[in-house]
Parts: sequence; structure tokens; C-alpha cells
Amino acid sequence: MKEYRGRVPDSIEELLKLKGVGRKTANLVVTRGYNKPGICVDTHVHRITNRWGYVKTKTPEGTEFALREKLPKRYWKEINGLLVAFGQGICRPQSPFCSRCSVSKYCKRVGVKRWR
Repeated sequence: MKEYRGRVPDSIEELLKLKGVGRKTANLVVTRGYNKPGICVDTHVHRITNRWGYVKTKTPEGTEFALREKLPKRYWKEINGLLVAFGQGICRPQSPFCSRCSVSKYCKRVGVKRWR
């Protein structure tokens, strides 16, 4: 309260200084709360972009930094919303619905052992 005068910080770096705030939450706050560029990487964004072969990372944080280098900035704020719904309905963690997927011909299916 004292350091930020009761105002939520508007930068990822400052948000990360707050106890309990990680990169996903910090990116979410700057993109949704302040309409600034950021990439909110959750389990869906991490899994799907690696499954596609678009990035090759081991952690969500690694995925965020790889996407910052590769993904055009105009898509940063919207990638999370798009891939969450896609990951819940089509590109599921176990046995994804590749037969229903409109981008399956571009997907490398990294780590996919079984699909429908």
C-alpha cells in the first residue's frame, strides 16, 4: 500500500515484486488491466505452442520468452484467450481431437502419443 500508494503497479517487473504474483498473473494484469502488451502463458498456451512445434520449451516461463521473440506483438494479448478455449475443447492434454482440428495439418503433434 505504501510503496505503490494503494495503486496496482502497471508493469510486469513491479508486479513480480509483490508476494504471490508470478509471470502469468503479472502479464494478465498488464494486458487486461492496463491494455499493455504481454503474453499470459498458462498450461494451454504452453502445451499447445509446444505441441505445434512453434516453440520448444520446458516451462511456461520459457514459452513466454520464446513467444516474445517469435510471435508478432499484435497477437500477444489475445493468444491466451484463443488457446484456452481451443485447449479445453479440441487440443486437450490427453488424446486431443486432431480429427476436428482446423490446424492439424500444420501441427507437429510433439509429445502426442494418442489422438482422436
